[in-house]
Amino acid sequence: MRTSFLLILWCCVMMASPLYSQVKGKITDSSGEPVPNAALYIREVTQGIMADNQGEFQINLKEGSYTFEFSSLGYERLSISVVVDKKPVTLAVELEKKTYSLPEVVVSSKREDPAYAVMRKAISMAPFYLHQIKRYESEVYLKGTIKVEKIPSILKIQAGGQSLKDIQNKLFLIESQNQVRFTAPNNYEQHVVAASSNLPEEIDVTDALDVITTNIYDPEAMGRISPLSAQAFSFYKFHLEGITFEGNHMVNKIRVTPKKKNPKLVSGWLYIIENSWNVQGADLAATEFGVTLRFTASYNEIKPYAFLPTAYDMDLKIDVMGVKATGKYYSSVQYKEVELNEEQGVIRSKTATRPVVAQEKTLTAKQQKAQQKIDKLNAKEELSNRDAYKMAKLMEEMVEPEERRKEKESLELLPGNTSLKLTVDSLAKKRDSLYWEEVRALPLRTEERESFKTLDSLKLLTDDQGQRVITASVGAGSSGDWWGGKQYQLGKKGYFRFNGLIGAVPEYNFVDGVWLGQRLTMGMNEKKYGFSLSPSVYYTTAREAINWQIDGNLYYAPLRNGYLSLSGGNTSTDFSKDGELRLLNSLSSLFFGENPIRFYQKRYIEAVNRIDIANGLVFMAGFSVEDRNALHNNLSYSIFSGPPHANTPNGQVIPMEDNRTTKYMAYLEYTPRHYYHLQGGRKRYAHSKFPTFALGYVRGISNRFSNYHLIDASIRQQIELNPFDYLNYTLSAGAFMDGHPGALPDFKHFRTSELFITGNALENSFSLLDNYQYSTNRRWLEAHLTYSTAYLLIKHIPFLQNYMFNESLHARTLWIPGKNHTELGYSIGIRNVGNIGLFAGFENGNYDGIGFTIAIPILREMGVR
Repeated sequence: MRTSFLLILWCCVMMASPLYSQVKGKITDSSGEPVPNAALYIREVTQGIMADNQGEFQINLKEGSYTFEFSSLGYERLSISVVVDKKPVTLAVELEKKTYSLPEVVVSSKREDPAYAVMRKAISMAPFYLHQIKRYESEVYLKGTIKVEKIPSILKIQAGGQSLKDIQNKLFLIESQNQVRFTAPNNYEQHVVAASSNLPEEIDVTDALDVITTNIYDPEAMGRISPLSAQAFSFYKFHLEGITFEGNHMVNKIRVTPKKKNPKLVSGWLYIIENSWNVQGADLAATEFGVTLRFTASYNEIKPYAFLPTAYDMDLKIDVMGVKATGKYYSSVQYKEVELNEEQGVIRSKTATRPVVAQEKTLTAKQQKAQQKIDKLNAKEELSNRDAYKMAKLMEEMVEPEERRKEKESLELLPGNTSLKLTVDSLAKKRDSLYWEEVRALPLRTEERESFKTLDSLKLLTDDQGQRVITASVGAGSSGDWWGGKQYQLGKKGYFRFNGLIGAVPEYNFVDGVWLGQRLTMGMNEKKYGFSLSPSVYYTTAREAINWQIDGNLYYAPLRNGYLSLSGGNTSTDFSKDGELRLLNSLSSLFFGENPIRFYQKRYIEAVNRIDIANGLVFMAGFSVEDRNALHNNLSYSIFSGPPHANTPNGQVIPMEDNRTTKYMAYLEYTPRHYYHLQGGRKRYAHSKFPTFALGYVRGISNRFSNYHLIDASIRQQIELNPFDYLNYTLSAGAFMDGHPGALPDFKHFRTSELFITGNALENSFSLLDNYQYSTNRRWLEAHLTYSTAYLLIKHIPFLQNYMFNESLHARTLWIPGKNHTELGYSIGIRNVGNIGLFAGFENGNYDGIGFTIAIPILREMGVR
């Protein structure tokens, strides 16, 4: 009886459940070869599938009749009806090569390529399509593979207990099934329903998976300048390779070629539909730092005149520092719900059918004016490049959602210009093989199945906000940890760090000799505050003295960048706070007997507090008390040179007198509309289109020299002329009043370098001035101007355009009473990383000499002293 009941219950469940059958197939050309980048679109379920590199695909469908549309860029679209019943369906699909014909317009030296007329229309309509969709819900299947083919022996590093060479020539696989919800203007919610991967932690595929939130009409799609952006004509050349017809649509095949080789630019093809001027397909590629990504997308008409991407195919090639790898990523999209922007509509005429702003929309006065200008431009028989730029900007004013306008007005920068909320289902890593067979849009190859035998669950976790979290375990430590230092976690919020054996011997100079000791740091990070305490103690071999220092920092009010610094100690230090890196002084002293830094002994306490009064308005205040003593050289050893210079700056014969000086300081800085992003809940300033204004004040009280007031002011700005060129300027001036300091540490110092190598950035330093040469206790005026471009002189050489360096022209000048120094120069390099420059110097207007400089400002960014 019980058995009969269960049998009846099972039959009822089966009858109530929809029946699914598998449909699989292979897409080939007339010769039987797999068609590259072939895609399938099923109208009835609005689902796209990108076939793999063997042309194969699979999908589970309910019983019924379906329209399958097969396509590939360069092949005729094929539409067939497929009936799905209880039996599996296997399809053999053959696509024919597409024939593109050229229009009647003949390209000649007197007439531009007809592609430009097409692109002007497409660019002018791009803002419309960017904001065409109000919301959608979709399911996205992602599959990616990557194989590291070569790793040089020099990179045999340890990672996770295994040598990096162990991943060579092995195929790694990642799969995920996702629910993606989009809400205008730029909000995405990605819920990972299922995920599995055996990718090692050393392989990062984050950028490749950003395709989920990519919009081809975005002016900076995939972080690059889109050929559909309003400024595209400044960066791209276009060529019409032909036209073809698909149903009622005429499709233009446009070749996209960057005018210069640059990682911010793409190359490839766009397929533009005539009259509606939207994208029907894209095949674009870009290369950056040896990584080439080719992006192919298939678009289908989900709703009338709403073409959305239904399948993606990405090829990844890596050739960096001897490491070679290839990757392949597929994405298949099914749209569950799509809602169009109701304020947009469609206009039809005898000659054109294109989307427009709906007439019933209530327009603001500004939008009405924009609409009149659009109508005037539309009345033109042909648009110029400038007309297309104007049209795109006007269209943006017309169709941009109010939410997007408010988002632009906000000064907070969101990652990737999108708001992505990522969550992971609790069962995501527990899905069995039956589940994957049901959702998998591509069959697994033999090599891929072998790869999954060593499956390591997806390293994807979420925190309380649904964001990605990277976890790492801390072991007992390796010899590399003791050599270079390491940070250890103390519970969830605390940490402890030491500087390793390298930090135990950080310096050599002719005053102190060798420093022997250690610097330790301990601290804690909370959401609303954090603190750190860093004591250091070093024995100096030449002076046989102890240099010690304690630095304490308290971070509070994270949205206002609250920061309190307390420090004290007894140590030798540079007369100039803007001086050269002590590391470079150590190396030049040890090897060449050159000691550009001069030292004095200070016993001090100091306190400084920083807080944002308002966004972009920074206020700092503090005080310090210093007891100072002169020092002299205690040894003269160097490997390749003779005795060093005396430890007296700027040719002074008489050492500094012992003195005590107390300083009170205040500093105010303002940057209008200063954009920022939040990192760990703390505000980090990014950029602004406006200058930064600064005003500083110091009151100095000395027990031996004159008391004084110091006032200085500055203005600085970086102006982006275009994505490849920028102008950077700094202008500062100041004066000592009611007395002049007599101790050199209180003078105004400037960023200079006696060595041909420096840690100073070339944009705000002098390359041909000796240290302390222009240090002053009177007045000064300083100016720096830098023009940097990706293409100035040698970057016009074709093979050099593949390299990521800029060229810069520099002009800088410094005036103090009775003297003026000016430098003009040229440099090449990567900003904030390293530059090589050649400079000519002028003293009081007369030519003074020429010098070669290597600047490595990244050393300061890395915290090198």
